[in-house]
Amino acid sequence: MSKTFETNALKGKSLAAGMRKRIAELGQFGVKEQDLAAMEQDADKAIEMIREVDSLREEVTRKLQAANAKLNSVRDRAAVYRKIIKANYLQEQWAGFGLLDKR
Repeated sequence: MSKTFETNALKGKSLAAGMRKRIAELGQFGVKEQDLAAMEQDADKAIEMIREVDSLREEVTRKLQAANAKLNSVRDRAAVYRKIIKANYLQEQWAGFGLLDKR
């Protein structure tokens, strides 16, 4: 989780907790207990959601690395097969093997 994200969420929770202690005084300004509780719940939910996002990012990273490894394997094998075709067939015949190289 990014430090800025976490810091902002925790600041919101801290503010709500501090204001709750002086709710009687702040009531004259329209501050309500349920609004502070909602802010704390929203901060908790935001933290939970960003942790889920972080988990998904890690999963995406692992899957991307696996996909890149597969692609590298395909490229390596294709390079070997291209060399075989180029070494053993005339350029005019390469297209018949799916090889569209010009040289």
